[in-house]
Amino acid sequence: MRKFLLIPLLLILCACSEEIDVRSRSDYHDYLAVQAVLTNWPDQPQQVVLSHSISYFHDEAQPMVKGASVMVNDVVFKEMTDGVYVAPMGYCCQQGEEYHLHIRLADGAEYEADAATPEPGFEIEEIDYAWGGGKTMDNDSLWTIGVWGLEKDIDSYYLITHAVNGLPKPYGMATVTEDTYFNDHDIAAFPIEPLLQTAENRKLYGDCFKYLETGDILTLEIWSLERPFEKFLSSMKSGGTSIPLFSSQPANQSTNIRGGQVMGFFGVCWVVRASVVVDDPFRPYFKRMMPPTPPM
Repeated sequence: MRKFLLIPLLLILCACSEEIDVRSRSDYHDYLAVQAVLTNWPDQPQQVVLSHSISYFHDEAQPMVKGASVMVNDVVFKEMTDGVYVAPMGYCCQQGEEYHLHIRLADGAEYEADAATPEPGFEIEEIDYAWGGGKTMDNDSLWTIGVWGLEKDIDSYYLITHAVNGLPKPYGMATVTEDTYFNDHDIAAFPIEPLLQTAENRKLYGDCFKYLETGDILTLEIWSLERPFEKFLSSMKSGGTSIPLFSSQPANQSTNIRGGQVMGFFGVCWVVRASVVVDDPFRPYFKRMMPPTPPM
């Protein structure tokens, strides 16, 4: 499977509110940086994050864009904190709908973008985990999330990520891929997501990278993407993995946003998710693949 180290956006997807930090390696230009993604989960805030680019060689925080007017179709996104514009509670994308983003800055500059909800390509039946290495909880340990489900007979593009106890892995570390190797197939125990849990990553990014213990909840998310959004995320590989997402976005990065000097992307994603509770963190097999118990 072709994989790219990144991740979504995603705002998301969503509950992510990381800021786009755009720096030019040559002459400095003031770009509007837009991070805007809608998902189908009403429990996740749908938001648009606006900021200005800064010089690549400067270390100051990038300035957020305050006082803008932000709308998606006829829904107004309210500025909750500087530069972060949030939709009304419960708002989310719907299947088969098209969406128009309109941004008007305080100085009158306007920006627009269009995106549609992609047909969901993946259906998850259930997930499970298996331990793959690391002799003690004091050493780095590897687990794998396996998935059972169906991949539809359509050309699909995905972002794949996970959370531990509701704490998501940084989207800059997620996988973006296409359905080349499992198009139009039932999926059984496919090892779709690795969990390399390390003390160093836990220190940097929090308890999503904790060593698994009994009672922990693993959640897998598979985001169906439109092809242009997949190409945008995949092309980020040229700039290397960045956390937060786009923290050093290339100056020539493509965008679907129209109007002046602007970077970023407006994406709409259909997200499916499933969870499993850890019963034995060192179980080296998927439960569904256990050999039958011999008769007494």
